[in-house]
Amino acid sequence: METVPNPQLSPTVKKVKKDSFLLDTWKKLIKNRLAVVGLIIIILQIVIAIAAPLITSYDPARQNLEGTELPMFTEGHWLGTDNYGRDMWSRIAYGARISLVVGSIAVVLGLVGGITLGLLAGYYRKLDGIIMRIVDLLFSFPGILLAMLIIAVLGTSLVNVAIAISIWSIPSCARIVRGSVLSVKKQEYVMALKSLGASDLRIMFKHILPNCTAPIIVFATMRMATAILSTASLSYLGLGAQPPTPEWGAMISQGQAYMWTSPHMTIIPGIAIMLTVFAFNVVGDGLRDALDPNMKVNQ
Repeated sequence: METVPNPQLSPTVKKVKKDSFLLDTWKKLIKNRLAVVGLIIIILQIVIAIAAPLITSYDPARQNLEGTELPMFTEGHWLGTDNYGRDMWSRIAYGARISLVVGSIAVVLGLVGGITLGLLAGYYRKLDGIIMRIVDLLFSFPGILLAMLIIAVLGTSLVNVAIAISIWSIPSCARIVRGSVLSVKKQEYVMALKSLGASDLRIMFKHILPNCTAPIIVFATMRMATAILSTASLSYLGLGAQPPTPEWGAMISQGQAYMWTSPHMTIIPGIAIMLTVFAFNVVGDGLRDALDPNMKVNQ
C-alpha cells in the first residue's frame, strides 16, 4: 500500500523519508540492466551536447565543396562529410543539443499544462467534465497531425515545434494526473486538512501533487523519447529546423537523396535518433518498475 506524507511530521522526518525513498528507487533502477544502459546513453548524449564546441574541430554549418561526401573514417572526418562537405561528427554533436533542448522544453511546457488541468479536473468535480471533454477533443487528433496543424498556424521554427509538441503532450499528462488526484484526494489526511480549513491551493500543490510524482516522472521520461522523435519527424518534413541547422531529422531528409552513394549521411543521424529514443524509453520502463509500490512485494 502506498504511503503518504503525514502533514504533522517534522521537516527532519520528512527529509529522511524522502531520502530513503529516493535511495530505494535508485537501488531498484540500477538493478535493471537495460535501464542502466539507457542511463549511460543519455548521460553520453548530454555530455556530447554540452561539450560540442570542445570535442569537434569544425563549424557544423561550414561548407567545404572540395571535400564533399567523404566516407566514414576519412582522415580529419571520422564520420565523413555530407554533400556540402560539412563534417558529420560536428553536425551530430550539435544536433544533440537541439534534440535535447527542444525535447526538454516541450516536455516541461506539456507538464505545466497537463499537471494544472489534471489537478483541477481531479479536485473539482464541476470542472472535471469540461476539462476532460477538451482533453478528449485533443485526443481525437492524431498527435503528429495536431502538431503539424499548430505549426501551420504558428510557422516553421524549432520554437514552434516545441510549442506544438507540448500542446500535444498536455492531454496525456492531464489524464494521468487526474487519475492520481482522484485516488489521493480520498485519503484521510486530505479530509483532515479540509476540516482544519486549509485552502484548496495548499492541499492540491503541497499535499496531493507530491503524491502524484511517480507517474509524472515516468510520463516525463518516456515523453522525452516521443518529443525527440517528433522533433526529428517534423524537421524531416520541413516543418522544424531549417537548413543549415544541424538537426538529426533534417539531416536524414537532406541525405536521403544520397542514400546509395553516401549512406552514412542518413544512417548516422538515424542511429543517433534510435539510440536516444531507445534510452529514454528503457529508462522510463525502469522508473515505472522502480516506482511501483507493488514491486516491493515481489522483491
